[in-house]
Amino acid sequence: MNREYLQQLTAEFSENSPTNYLSAKAEDVESLNKLANNFYANNFARNNYHGKESTGTELNKDKDSQYIGMRFFMPPIIAVGTAYDEGFKKLKAPEVVGPHHLMPTDWLPEAKSVISLFLPFTERVIESNTKDPNSPSWEWLFTRVDGQQHLLATGALVGDSLIQEGYKAVVPYSDDRFFMRTSRDQTELPIPAYSSNWSERHVGYITGLGTFGRSTNFISKQGACGRLISIITDWKTMPDEKDYHDIYDYCSECGACYHACPGHAISKNGKDIDKCSAYLREVGKKFAPRYGCGKCQSGIPCQIKSLVNPHC
Repeated sequence: MNREYLQQLTAEFSENSPTNYLSAKAEDVESLNKLANNFYANNFARNNYHGKESTGTELNKDKDSQYIGMRFFMPPIIAVGTAYDEGFKKLKAPEVVGPHHLMPTDWLPEAKSVISLFLPFTERVIESNTKDPNSPSWEWLFTRVDGQQHLLATGALVGDSLIQEGYKAVVPYSDDRFFMRTSRDQTELPIPAYSSNWSERHVGYITGLGTFGRSTNFISKQGACGRLISIITDWKTMPDEKDYHDIYDYCSECGACYHACPGHAISKNGKDIDKCSAYLREVGKKFAPRYGCGKCQSGIPCQIKSLVNPHC
């Protein structure tokens, strides 16, 4: 097992997997049944769509012909960190994530490495979301929600490839032990509101994929527009060297994301999560079952690369 193999494997999967393209509207019983039994749709509902249950068939809505076949993501970039990085302990601080954040060894006692992947959105998806300053584009919504299937499938692909090589692997985002509380109303979840017990953004920072912006978004070596997923494994390898030292090293401090936010949730003091969530709920009512925004990621200088990272 090596990085080159994982990079090639995920790149080929990105090009060829049907999960990376918006599927046509299901018309027959067999196709509808596949949607109804779609693990990925239900995973998204549990961990993103404010905890609402989903039959999967809701994702059959609003698939206009002009969007069918559109590609969600470009090939991912990969970073590998050690499971014993001191950064994981720091995540337990209340001012970072909190004591509820699990360690790699909580997911896999034999953990030695953590692999983090950033899947950049395609140019079509990014550019489409810059046209209307107040509402997300359909391309962005499809990628954020329907594209969840490809995100999780990519994590499973890497995890399965490690297992086939004789290693152990866990994909936290797909694990039943994973919790994400997306609203204050989800009082049944044993974690604080707007938090999870495994933060993909913080894991990306620890492994070397990128840093944070002042909007709290993650800025990878390929910019801010994309999604993250990680795999914990007992495969032991040298961790990647980070080309940054501070959590905001990839942020140019330009302030563009402050003005881009339609929910007026971002300022030099950070992000008001309640305002952001309130805006997303309004979007969700309009575009249900899809929701999203991305205005603090697209149409700003760091949308496709970090302006301050000399290696980009």
